[in-house]
Amino acid sequence: MPHTVIVGGSDAGISAALRARTLDPDAEITLIVADAFPNFSVCGIPFFISREVADWRSLAHRGTGDLEAAGLCLVLETSATALDVCGKRLTLKNGGTERTVAFDRALIATGAVPVAPPIDGVAQTGIFFMRTMGDCLAFDRYLQEHSCARAVIIGGGYIGLEMADALTRRGLAVTLLEFRPAILQTVEPSFGAQLEDELAGHGVTVRTRTKVAAIRSDAGTLVVADDRGGEHRGDVVLVATGARPNVALAQAAGLPLAEAGAIAVDRGMRTPHPDIYAAGDSTCSLQRSSRR
Repeated sequence: MPHTVIVGGSDAGISAALRARTLDPDAEITLIVADAFPNFSVCGIPFFISREVADWRSLAHRGTGDLEAAGLCLVLETSATALDVCGKRLTLKNGGTERTVAFDRALIATGAVPVAPPIDGVAQTGIFFMRTMGDCLAFDRYLQEHSCARAVIIGGGYIGLEMADALTRRGLAVTLLEFRPAILQTVEPSFGAQLEDELAGHGVTVRTRTKVAAIRSDAGTLVVADDRGGEHRGDVVLVATGARPNVALAQAAGLPLAEAGAIAVDRGMRTPHPDIYAAGDSTCSLQRSSRR
């Protein structure tokens, strides 16, 4: 019986696992998930933070029972630490326990990780990144336990804007800092200006052309200092400065990367190594990139 191992429990990994089950009902399919939240809608996180979605469990596309009923073997809260592409073995770590599993085919669907900007003090308590359900629950817990009334968001992209809306609905005073001339650089400038006006109309303080230099703590408050001498105070800080492909596992295994820093694949999501595939935010199609 062929054994397929998929690393990653978000949309790409789950979709691939279910499709593999459809194509080969007899295959053994193991899904390696680094946290305890397979198949959760990370796009729905702002709606839980705003409390438009009351229960975080509602963000699950499918429960673990549904996935297991579909014939998938779930290995949760386990990290894939090494990939032997020639020997077709994957090293897994759960807490202090390490083991290896053999496979016939493997798919890397490790997604993306937040970009941590070079800001002094960015690693201290009260400063959060938002990428996973674990991030979401930790952030929500901090808001409640510290009775946060003010938030500073660093980054004016999609995540920054969505979280500004969510926190405003939650009752926090929000300051949004963006180092570029305008927020949401992926849209036409005129539309970006409309969005900025809309944010301001809902009480969000937007500061563009503002680069963060450092973050310090002052009597229980976080002070975000910019490069123009300004200071922006908050009870909590959210860093939303983008993401990059999570290629650590693939890179350590010697899989080639594309120019964008993602795993290089062809249109069939194949890497140059037989029976090793990759999908999702961690990949870049060589055919697509060659036409740029």
